[in-house]
Amino acid sequence: MERTRKADWLIAQGYRTSTLPPVVTWYTKDRELKGRTDDYTLGLYRSKGFVLDRKYLDPQLWHELEYGVKRSVVTVEPPEHSGTTPRLARAIRRAMGERDFWQGTPSELLALIGSKKEGIPKDAIRLSTEVMKPRMTNVLKTYGLTVQRKRTPSRRLLQLSRSLDT
Repeated sequence: MERTRKADWLIAQGYRTSTLPPVVTWYTKDRELKGRTDDYTLGLYRSKGFVLDRKYLDPQLWHELEYGVKRSVVTVEPPEHSGTTPRLARAIRRAMGERDFWQGTPSELLALIGSKKEGIPKDAIRLSTEVMKPRMTNVLKTYGLTVQRKRTPSRRLLQLSRSLDT
């Protein structure tokens, strides 16, 4: 990115090269000092982030002053729910069948639902991570299922159960 020419940089702050006083006040976020305006000092202080007008201490305005273009501001929206039910949630629902409760390791759950299908994690670690994601737990709630992680001294377990309010 190319920096703004010195003349344009000065004009933006209310000065002209022909009428620039020999001494001005330079500003940074935490300092204010009197300094000269010869070419060397001008280049030095400018390279260190000093400005001649306090309003350019705002990072957005400083960027516009230095580079002459507005920095684009990007707002990232969370992804919207596609409206489709994840295959993993449907597979868990089928595996639960008429059961009210199931408890076992992620490996056992993977064996129960089958990992060969598309949309199903290929290993137990990914399955355990996926099943606990908010999107997945919300979909399982719509099926009347809850999922929890349990831990014993020797095993990590997943616990699936039917909600009492359905």
